[in-house]
Amino acid sequence: MRQHGDEAVSPVVGVMLMLVVTIIIAAVVSAFAGGLAGDQNKAPQAVLEAKFVFRGIEDDNTSKWGPGYPGGWTAANGIEFEHKGGDAFSLNDIEVKLETKGVSMIVSAADRLPAATCLPAGITDGGYFVKVGNATPSDKIIAPGDKFMFYADNCYIGDDGTNYLLWTFSTGYGYGPVGELYKYAVLDRNSGKPISSGKLLLK
Repeated sequence: MRQHGDEAVSPVVGVMLMLVVTIIIAAVVSAFAGGLAGDQNKAPQAVLEAKFVFRGIEDDNTSKWGPGYPGGWTAANGIEFEHKGGDAFSLNDIEVKLETKGVSMIVSAADRLPAATCLPAGITDGGYFVKVGNATPSDKIIAPGDKFMFYADNCYIGDDGTNYLLWTFSTGYGYGPVGELYKYAVLDRNSGKPISSGKLLLK
């Protein structure tokens, strides 16, 4: 007569259940961690409309490169961005990239205006990006309906009569011929990804 024993079944089932539970927990933790990483690398998405703001260009130093202005002359030239919809973002967290004819430059929120500019006194708190109609310089949040300026700190007229806007940031300088078509991108500094991009005629 044979006797059947099942003493070994329970430990095997127990081990299998433990393995299944461990795998499920690992999958949940992995999915959660992946979601957090994805959120950290995700840039805000917004629809921004860009237009060139042109107050004028003066230069009484056309005999050589570089600007020279009549006494007391100022202008607030640059690019105005209007937030038409999407996520809010902070001016402290962006960079603006301009590109034309294969040449590009990137201006960061960390770039500061030089001591000598053609901007009216008090128009900014030292940075290139300024919220339009903002009574408190500490307010850097751009939400739908808001506008901000990307100011050019100077301008000049080239030997050939071409008008230029000038950006003299600490890491170098950039300039933009008036009348050229530009590609622009507003970038999220944290992820390096674009918040919005498009084309703009600097005219």
